[in-house]
Amino acid sequence: MERLYFTWEEGPAVLDPVGDADFGYFISPGNTDWTLAEPSQVADFFVDGSKMSKTDFETRLHKGEILSKENIF
Repeated sequence: MERLYFTWEEGPAVLDPVGDADFGYFISPGNTDWTLAEPSQVADFFVDGSKMSKTDFETRLHKGEILSKENIF
């Protein structure tokens, strides 16, 4: 599985495959650090989030349209 990119809860979120598992990460509004998502939060990425391409995600991230972060994994 490839890495998936989202906007979720007014911030960036990613779903990152590692071996046989998938790990979700997000940045909460007002924060600058990535947080490991709980399984219910990952599910919510697909319900309340907006999936986007890596290019769109990085463009919006660097333009400040979603919270800025220098390194995306």
